[in-house]
Amino acid sequence: MGLAGEIYSAALQCGYDNCGIILPEDVKGASDFLQKRMEDVPSSISFYKGIFSNYISIKERYPWAKAIIVLTSEHGKYRYPAELRKRYAKAFFLSPEEGNTDAYDHVRFENWLQEQDIRWEHGRIPLRYAAMKAGLGIIRKNNFFYTEHGSFVGLTAYIIDQECSLHQDVSPRPCSDACTLCQKACRSRSLLAPYTMDPMKCISFWTTFGKGNVPPFLEESMFEEWICGCDNCQDACPYNRKHDWDKGEAFSNLEEIAKDMVPEKLIYQTDDFLKREVIAKTDQHLDPEDTNVLRTNAKRAIRNAQSNTGEH
Repeated sequence: MGLAGEIYSAALQCGYDNCGIILPEDVKGASDFLQKRMEDVPSSISFYKGIFSNYISIKERYPWAKAIIVLTSEHGKYRYPAELRKRYAKAFFLSPEEGNTDAYDHVRFENWLQEQDIRWEHGRIPLRYAAMKAGLGIIRKNNFFYTEHGSFVGLTAYIIDQECSLHQDVSPRPCSDACTLCQKACRSRSLLAPYTMDPMKCISFWTTFGKGNVPPFLEESMFEEWICGCDNCQDACPYNRKHDWDKGEAFSNLEEIAKDMVPEKLIYQTDDFLKREVIAKTDQHLDPEDTNVLRTNAKRAIRNAQSNTGEH
C-alpha cells in the first residue's frame, strides 16, 4: 500500500471524506496568485499583507517538511436549519467545535500520525490552493474551493516530515465563461471580477472580523439579514443551487438551538448563551468577547427585514 495509501485509509477511518498529499513546492504558485489579486485590487493590499507569509515557501518556515496532507470534509451531508439560512454562514456552523468529533476525529488522526513516528504541524498554508493541487477539486470564480459536491467543504492540512504523494482526480465541470451569477449575488460588490475580490467590501468580513461595523463605503441594506458570515455568492452558484439543505444528517445540537438564534431572540440572549452556543460554533470567526457584535448584527438584520416588508 505504501505510506500514502496508509495515510489515505487512516484519514477516511477518522471521518474525512477525501485525502490528497502534495510536495511543499507544489504550493509555490499560490504567492503569484495572491500577488496578482493585490495588483488587481490595490485596496486589498493592507488586508492580504498580514497573511502573505502563509504563501511563501513552506520550506523556509518548515525546513524539515517533506509533504503536505490535505483533507476534505463535506458539509453538505448535514441538514442546515431553515432559521439559520441567509443569516449564518453554513461553513462556519457546520464546522466541528473544539472537542466535537461528529464530523471527523482530528485527534484520532493526529494520534495515528504520531504512532507512525511521523512529525506533523498544522502550519499556515493556502488551503484552497493546496487542495486544488492535490486534485481534490477546483477553485471557482467566487474564489471558493469546490469538490464534485459543491463549495461547502471543510479543508484541513498537515505538514509532515515523510516524503510521499497522492494525487486525486476530482474534476468538477469548470465555470462557464459567461456566468456572472456569483458577482450579481454579491450585494456589496466585493466580487468585482472573476477569481478576485475586495475583502474590505465583503459582508462576511464585516459581520465577523470587522466587528459588525458598516464602513462608509457600504450601505446597511447590503447586509440583508446576515448575522455571521455571508453565503450569497455560494448560494447563487449553479454548482450549489440544487442542494437540498432539508436533507441529510443532523449536525451536533444545531437544530435544537436554531430557534433561539433567530435575530428577534438573539438580541435578548445572555452573554453565556452567545459564547457557548453561537460564538463557539463560528469556526474562530468571532472571539468570546464579541457578544455585542452578534447583537449589533442581529438588530441590523431585524431593521433590514422590516424595511423589506414595509414594517416600522
